[in-house]
Amino acid sequence: MRNGNLAAACVLAMMLSACVGATDPAGDAAAGAAAGPSDDATIPRADGAAAVAALPETDDAGADDAARSGSGLEDKEGNPIALVPFDIQSVPLSSASLGELPFFSMPAGYGPVNRPDQRSFARFPFRLGDGLHWVEGASWNSLLGIDRDHRGDKEFSPRELRHNLEAVFEQAGAKQVFEGPLQRDFYYGPQLEAEIGGGFIEGVNLDAEAATTVHVIRQTGRNIWMQLSTHSHGAALVVVEERPFEASARWSGAFPHLSLPAGYADGNRPKQRDFDMYPFWTGSGFEEVEGRTYAADVRARERANSMHEVRRNLEAMMAEAGGVLVFEGRIPKEASDRYDSDLKGFYSDATGFGWDDYESRVYRVDLADGRQVWVHAALDYLSSGWVVAERKGFVQTAALLPASALKQQLDADGRVAIQVNFAVDKADILPDSQPQIDQVLALLREDPALRLSVDGHTDDTGNAGHNQRLSEARAQSVVAALVAQGIDASRLEAKGHGQSQPVADNDTEEGRAKNRRVELVRLD
Repeated sequence: MRNGNLAAACVLAMMLSACVGATDPAGDAAAGAAAGPSDDATIPRADGAAAVAALPETDDAGADDAARSGSGLEDKEGNPIALVPFDIQSVPLSSASLGELPFFSMPAGYGPVNRPDQRSFARFPFRLGDGLHWVEGASWNSLLGIDRDHRGDKEFSPRELRHNLEAVFEQAGAKQVFEGPLQRDFYYGPQLEAEIGGGFIEGVNLDAEAATTVHVIRQTGRNIWMQLSTHSHGAALVVVEERPFEASARWSGAFPHLSLPAGYADGNRPKQRDFDMYPFWTGSGFEEVEGRTYAADVRARERANSMHEVRRNLEAMMAEAGGVLVFEGRIPKEASDRYDSDLKGFYSDATGFGWDDYESRVYRVDLADGRQVWVHAALDYLSSGWVVAERKGFVQTAALLPASALKQQLDADGRVAIQVNFAVDKADILPDSQPQIDQVLALLREDPALRLSVDGHTDDTGNAGHNQRLSEARAQSVVAALVAQGIDASRLEAKGHGQSQPVADNDTEEGRAKNRRVELVRLD
């Protein structure tokens, strides 16, 4: 909601929309388990254990929370955080008429400080007992303060705001289940800083000891959790309408196999290479996979990005494909630094330059037809992304041109493309290119007056500046190879054109292959 629409008297927002007609997700575990195709599935791990793909809602979420937290949660100082179970049946049923998130209007003169963050599916750890309790579903969170229109004539009062909101919580049939300090450091520990401290920052960014209460509304078909924190100069509110997870992304048999969750789009144009190498971290080393590669940046279109929603959909797709979880966590910095920007640059929209800066998931999928697919997913609170590689041996698509054919085309057109293969994303000429180099040597030796420009070209995938430098380096490598065989350097020039002179459509595999070329151009 915008600030101007929130400066109403503090009453419960009696909206006309009806409650959803589902069974109680906390009281009916079977209903939760049936919510999506991956809800009761597990993803095999490379170490033989089972990684939870999607967990059904239960009355006592302690076991689920522990499974999802992996090795356990720690606060900012490294102290363990308890994951506290909760019996939803202890909350009386409410029949109050509620609409949609965030369900409540603000007291007169109060409203969000910035635009609220709203997510269609996320998870938030509510303060409970001596620790936290995970709740997932649709969420809304914001810092609260004086409404923009009243900042010159009204002072913030935490008592006024709290009394008003707790009054409407009570009118909605809510039960208070926690009262105590916010413990802000809980949300800035190593496991939660990105997802919660970042993604829900305007729900937890108050003093460490800010007074905090948690209320729960239980209705037939939904549970609603509210966490309100206040200190002397502001407040924060998190509201989650608990819902079972429903996967919206599906695995496809066609490359790149992964699809986007509902409400998400590619942040930038996805990039695809017909043949490349990408290193996938396995926990002990890198598996360098050659073949087709695909890189995509995944962002929410209208609502705030939800790292958890992307993660759950990825888990569902991997379960559907029978994928193996090879690694989860943060890739060590010293491992990430083994590869330079030349390799990472092309994939930076999807997985960045520093692979240690976010939570990673690495999967391997062995398809029934013998193909093997690897996925590296980068999970961050602002955006996510993934690189997909389908292992495939190199297939040469260009043909050797003998010296006579080179001369014939040079005489007719003044230029000819030659077949020279290089190491992936490098200027090193591969040994299988020597027969073509030998034919160029023969051409130059048969006509001592011939002078040539060796021109390098790339397709348009990746960074334009990087492509320019790569094309120049590859042209220079060919010139160096010819000079090393006795050709006078004054007869040769090296030029790089990067992606600026395509000869085919870069939107197709065939077109990109034609654009990646080395040409000989006759010099007058």
